[in-house]
Amino acid sequence: MTVNARSVALEALLQVSENEGYSNIVIDKTLRKYELDKRDSALASIIFYGTIEKRITIDYYLSKCLDHPTYKINEKTLEILRTAVYQIMFLEKIPESAAVNEAVNLAKEYKLQFGFVNAVLRKLIKIKDELTLAEGNSEKALSIRYSVPEKLISLWLDSYGMEITEKILEDFSKIAPTYIRLNNTKITEEEFEKNFEFSFKKSQYIGNCYKIFGAGDVTSLKEFEDGLFHVQDISSQMLCNILAPKENEVLIDVCAAPGGKTFTLSELMNGTGTVYSYDLYKGRVKLIRAGAYRLGLKNVMASMRDALSDKCEIDNADKILCDVPCSGFGVIRRKPEIRYKDLSEVEALYETQYEILSKSSKFLKKGGILAYSTCTLNPKENGNIASKFLKEHSEFEAFSIPDNIKIPRLIKEPENQLTVFPGFAENDGFFIALFRKK
Repeated sequence: MTVNARSVALEALLQVSENEGYSNIVIDKTLRKYELDKRDSALASIIFYGTIEKRITIDYYLSKCLDHPTYKINEKTLEILRTAVYQIMFLEKIPESAAVNEAVNLAKEYKLQFGFVNAVLRKLIKIKDELTLAEGNSEKALSIRYSVPEKLISLWLDSYGMEITEKILEDFSKIAPTYIRLNNTKITEEEFEKNFEFSFKKSQYIGNCYKIFGAGDVTSLKEFEDGLFHVQDISSQMLCNILAPKENEVLIDVCAAPGGKTFTLSELMNGTGTVYSYDLYKGRVKLIRAGAYRLGLKNVMASMRDALSDKCEIDNADKILCDVPCSGFGVIRRKPEIRYKDLSEVEALYETQYEILSKSSKFLKKGGILAYSTCTLNPKENGNIASKFLKEHSEFEAFSIPDNIKIPRLIKEPENQLTVFPGFAENDGFFIALFRKK
């Protein structure tokens, strides 16, 4: 089979569709498999992520060129059509003829109805200038415009209202920026700003945090290999700053992999004290250890542990971070496939999230601070869990979120809870709640 940007993008899309794998892992693995040059790798990634992100909008455009619903089309044929529609409708630099010809060639190689593919795409080109997206603020109209399922839009409308929901949808349509966290145990902000050669912008909200421009894969830079920084969204860095660890404290990061929060907590403690960094899987623990080694963070102790276990090597931690598994609705722009999650399946997470928080709370010393966090925008995973914990654990009290970052409160919630919506600092969405053991 011919190997090029479009064939690689298609193979990755079919893997995501069949195995429901994480998009970033799937595309990285597929690109490594075929070793495309830099230009084709970039195009494959653009088509791959764009086709996932715009799927609902793409299917709307397709519906205008078909005599029957898209679900009646063979899966491989449909994905070939989607990649071509994405190129025709969203990529101005791709010639329409190239998008059509390559789609037809892919259909031929997969022994599919290439004549059908050709006819549909030719019709789209003919009518594309007449096509308009639905206007208004109905759930269906918003779904088609922003390519987010109606049920998820309904969840946000019911929870946060129209103004915030539209802001969420707009921000998730933008490209996610790259943020790094300087390793303050190795380099100062002054040294970074003086010696680093690529473009950057310093965060106005927290220290040692920079947005990076035009550096490509920053993990390939010598400064990364030398342990001068790690890649971490500003939201995760903010969360660590809210927990505000102090020097020589003992911390537990319950669900730590791949380790970004562990590293930032360690650095905020200037390499003192100890951060016990746990994960359920051996391979993910290796990632944490490798990252801590690269950064020179000797106070990180990474090991395997089930967050639902009743046992822990530490039972008197100063602070515990429970960044629990969640639906991920706050990081949709980084993992676009998350938007298509079945909301009924998300319900299975609630009990696990609560149990992780409850069991972890046992290992905190009196007067210690317990943090519960997610990277989702769903009150049932956020405020509901936090409120239930406080109600059912009388040995804990609410601990107010410190005002050290000036994050705007856009919804009414208790002082110990904070939902952070995307946009105000080009951040992902996240939630944090703090509790103090009496």
